[in-house]
Amino acid sequence: MIRQQRWAIVGSVFLGLLLAGWASVAFAAGKVLVDTAYVQKNKDKAVLLDARDEGAFAKGHIPGAINLGGKGAAVVLRDVDARVLPAKKLEKILSDAGIARGGEIIVYGAKGDTGPSVAFWILEYLGADKVKLYNGGIDDWVAAKLPLSAEAKKLPAAKFEAKVRADRIATTDYVKKNLKNKNVQLVDARTAKEHSGDDIRALRGGHIPGSIPIPYESAWIDPEAAKKLAEGKVRDRHGMGLKDEKGLKDLYKGLDPKKEVVAYCQTGTRSTQTYAVLRDMGFEKVRNYDDSWIVWGSNLDLPAENVSYYDFVKVNAALKKIDALEKRLDAIAPKK
Repeated sequence: MIRQQRWAIVGSVFLGLLLAGWASVAFAAGKVLVDTAYVQKNKDKAVLLDARDEGAFAKGHIPGAINLGGKGAAVVLRDVDARVLPAKKLEKILSDAGIARGGEIIVYGAKGDTGPSVAFWILEYLGADKVKLYNGGIDDWVAAKLPLSAEAKKLPAAKFEAKVRADRIATTDYVKKNLKNKNVQLVDARTAKEHSGDDIRALRGGHIPGSIPIPYESAWIDPEAAKKLAEGKVRDRHGMGLKDEKGLKDLYKGLDPKKEVVAYCQTGTRSTQTYAVLRDMGFEKVRNYDDSWIVWGSNLDLPAENVSYYDFVKVNAALKKIDALEKRLDAIAPKK
């Protein structure tokens, strides 16, 4: 009996160590975010995709990088409503750019921007399984005092054959069907005010029932970094870098990595950064809800919580006051 108890204790300890080891391996196995050293070492062996607009690209980019032109990859790869384009259209765009699905692709842009994470998500959705996201982007490259190039590289055409992974995207129907599914976790990557319904950006404000509010900027070293940069309080994007491993684990500790996660925001843009971070942390079942709140919030047949609507009486009153003020200003303005 004593021998059996001892073996039971030893077995429990061994199992605990095994599970702990598995957990750390699972976290490491998901690595899709890369740093400057990785890009330096691998950029000549991979397709380096600069996701910025063609103007920013022309001013200086990582040597050897290519660009999709226009207003950047996130715009080129989606339609006017910010919905991902059909696979056939994406195949042509990527093939013409010299990108093949099977090779390694490293996507970057400006630190903190969502354009690169949108491109990263779309490439994974199309079945590219060797995609990396250089989140520090051009800012970390310049900070490391590495060279830039103004030469626009053109790769020979390739053949990108999509192998669409439906498990990387969530449709409105999918979200609706899984609202009460305990194995599906909804993460709202918008701001706290959008989630609460105080900031209305569709026909109504509020959030999808049961969704967990974790603004995508919360994963940054300084969640207020973008605001501070816009206000001139800081001069660089350092604060838009991601928290360390411990910080990210603490942030997302309420999520079960064994269950599926569906991230959403206003147009499925900010949520792609949440998607990438969770993928890097080892969450294997992660989807981005492409339609997001702009569609869900505008469909009054779909359930929502913390619902709010525009006070059109108040808005009309404010417009009348503005109109009256403009007339007064016109009356006292010097005559030409």
